[in-house]
Amino acid sequence: MEKKSGMELMVKIGQHLMTEYWQKIWKILDKKPELKKKFPAFILNPEKLVFYFGKNHFALEYIGPHHNDRLEGSSKIIGQFFNYTESEHLMDEIIGFKYEGTSVRLPLVGVAEDLFVPSDKAFDILKENGWNFAAQPMFFCINFSGFELSKNEFIRLINCFFYSSDDNGLIVRHVKWLDIFPLEIVDVDKETAKFGITFWPNMEERALTDAHYCFPTPSGFQEEKLVALNRFVELFSSSGVEEPDITKFLSEQENKFILKMAFFAKELHPGKKLIWASGTKEPIKPDFLVTLPNGYSDIVEFKLPSIRSVPIVGKENRETFSAEIHSYIAQTRTYSEYFDDPRNREFVRKKYGINVLHPKRWLVIGRRWMFSTSEWKSIENEFKDFAIRTYDEIVDGVMSQLYS
Repeated sequence: MEKKSGMELMVKIGQHLMTEYWQKIWKILDKKPELKKKFPAFILNPEKLVFYFGKNHFALEYIGPHHNDRLEGSSKIIGQFFNYTESEHLMDEIIGFKYEGTSVRLPLVGVAEDLFVPSDKAFDILKENGWNFAAQPMFFCINFSGFELSKNEFIRLINCFFYSSDDNGLIVRHVKWLDIFPLEIVDVDKETAKFGITFWPNMEERALTDAHYCFPTPSGFQEEKLVALNRFVELFSSSGVEEPDITKFLSEQENKFILKMAFFAKELHPGKKLIWASGTKEPIKPDFLVTLPNGYSDIVEFKLPSIRSVPIVGKENRETFSAEIHSYIAQTRTYSEYFDDPRNREFVRKKYGINVLHPKRWLVIGRRWMFSTSEWKSIENEFKDFAIRTYDEIVDGVMSQLYS
């Protein structure tokens, strides 16, 4: 086969899975509609499919809500392609971070469900925030440096959580469903290469098994929160959604738990009007002030999950955020300037009972796949007391706690 573009490979693989796997699942569900209630809807109606190509493996990640009242047998496939054939460890690229250990890599084999894997530093953060470690089968390993994929075996990850940390706190990566297949790439010449993906030997049997699969969901009172979180995902995924729609939803009493969980906050204060003590500037109104366990509050500002431009621009080793992202950072810098004045801090304390001192400025924007380059974290670190979180990272952080 000629070396193909990412789009061509996605189409070719998608066509094969459509006829040999997805359509077979739908036929089973169509005959047994009672299975639709528990079937992971993102398999047939994904928000997005992410295709990862490594040296020895091809991985396909399904992204979207696990439940859909209007499950359909066919839908338009929206895919994203990532070429990691030069990387030694595909799972590091898929997860989006590396574990800080230096000794051993853990093998992934077969089917792994409900896997919770914190790094050493992430474990400390979870412990400090009262994590219920007895609530799920968490996997702990000291000083390990990541995961190793069995070279010639099919691997599947279902509802797995990976935890790391950076200077801004906890990082959570939730993998709802990831299928990893053995891959062989043979270069014939500069223009031609042979790609061989080893799918399941019996696609019909695999479709039958998967059609009967029930995706794990939180139990008890957490189910209501999962429903609310799903509504949040549906909202920010909708076409035509605007920023006030998102902040209004998160401000509603029954939905405040989302940002509280995402930032390990005690209290949430939406849309407070802040007047400058100097009286020379227009009042400002951050989307949210979130009060942390130490009694002080950080600032959380929301922008749309869609981004009009490529978020990172510039040549290699000279990358920077786009003008669009820089404009949002400038807005949060105004908030920081406001709280530099002790008179303003005192106004907020007396009027709202909120303490703010050297606040972290959080910008929530975009989706995980929009910030795919490894450079963006290092660029982010150039800004004092500032951090970006994608909508997916917010959802993953909350989702991991709903299963605890």
